[in-house]
Amino acid sequence: MLAMSQSDNDSKNIHGSADYKDPEQFEKFRKKKSIIAAWQINQLKEGALVVRLKTSRKLIDALRTQGKIELALEKEKEQFAININTYHAYKDYLTFCKVYFIFSNSSDSLLNGTRTGIFLDSNLNIDPSITMTEKFYLLAEHDYGYNSSIGFVKEDSARKVVEVGNPVREMAVVIKNKYGHQLKGPFPYCVKEKNSNLTSYTMPINVTPLPAGGTALFFMCNPTFLADLAAKDKGEKIVPKTYGNSTVKIKKQYTYEKISQSVDQINDELKQFHRSNPAPDLNRLDPSIKEFLY
Repeated sequence: MLAMSQSDNDSKNIHGSADYKDPEQFEKFRKKKSIIAAWQINQLKEGALVVRLKTSRKLIDALRTQGKIELALEKEKEQFAININTYHAYKDYLTFCKVYFIFSNSSDSLLNGTRTGIFLDSNLNIDPSITMTEKFYLLAEHDYGYNSSIGFVKEDSARKVVEVGNPVREMAVVIKNKYGHQLKGPFPYCVKEKNSNLTSYTMPINVTPLPAGGTALFFMCNPTFLADLAAKDKGEKIVPKTYGNSTVKIKKQYTYEKISQSVDQINDELKQFHRSNPAPDLNRLDPSIKEFLY
């Protein structure tokens, strides 16, 4: 089991000063972390995990502006295929709680209370019929993990706080609160990326030019792509499971199989942590801790 642990950076507040200065204060901080994590995991069980999918829109638009149309299309196909694989991996392996999908540029709308008209279907189109009814949610995405510099932040100032710590390494999964702040141990908030910068694979994708400009993409997720390659290497005959009139290159860590492994791991860790951490009794909590429960 892997849940990234943070050093004393966890103990620093937004001003960079330590939350404790002696063993007694350290014990109070350790207890606070445990209570907050126990509250979060029990809220998540009845709430939802919202997976943020990247668009690479700024990069794609910049390439088009520079006249690099073919390269822009390649980047668009790549991001689309990655997002499709991510969607299906979470749908298949995240069973701990409800899961929804948004593009990252819908994060502010979600934070400001929008609960419909931003969620994505299996082909990454916004589906107006999808409504998130759960009140509590956390965010999940592929991102860098940080040695956090912000510690625990009270909700009345959370919107103004941005992570300025040092990125440690690429993570296949990072779980954050609704303000985009990376969670803290003992909550199992991340899974390390195990296959970064490895070989890229060529996969089929369908590209359809639209009359008004732009393109419509269709990528069929292949859940056994790597297994099929291994079988071919052994001389076995494999019937193709996907089709397309074009191709896209995807790094190994973004194949369905690799993303699924990471999602399955975080799902197991969430279940284990939930089993061993009953919900705290809010009536018996120090009022100062309640300010961090959101």
